[in-house]
Amino acid sequence: MDKVFEALTNVHLKYNWLISNYECNCYPNELIPFGKEYVWITGEKLNQIIFENEIQFIWGVFSAFEKDIKKEDALKYPLPYADGNPSYWRNNFNIQHPLAKIEIVPWDSTLVLIIAEENIVVESFLKSFPLAEELSEYNSRH
Repeated sequence: MDKVFEALTNVHLKYNWLISNYECNCYPNELIPFGKEYVWITGEKLNQIIFENEIQFIWGVFSAFEKDIKKEDALKYPLPYADGNPSYWRNNFNIQHPLAKIEIVPWDSTLVLIIAEENIVVESFLKSFPLAEELSEYNSRH
């Protein structure tokens, strides 16, 4: 995730994050514990954990929320999930959480999906990873 956040020009610092349906290679910090249903964390704390540890997210959904959105408001909706979610592979996909601005999905250690309200976020990722492609283009071919 450190490479992903760098590619997104550290936009993650502007948000609070709901991390759900996650599985990691290690759980180096009590803020991202093993077996928890979700984590609510500031972008600054997430940055610290990601850049101070060699942590690989195998699965997960990172949902970005404006700083004025409260955890209680975010939790009024179903938790976003990755593993087994077919919506990513359809042409009309959206950010799962209606209050989120960005969704980052580590997918089974094989790829990362980025869905964002602002195209500049996706464009920044595509610029940093030239072999990456638009999800809608991928879905159209498959």
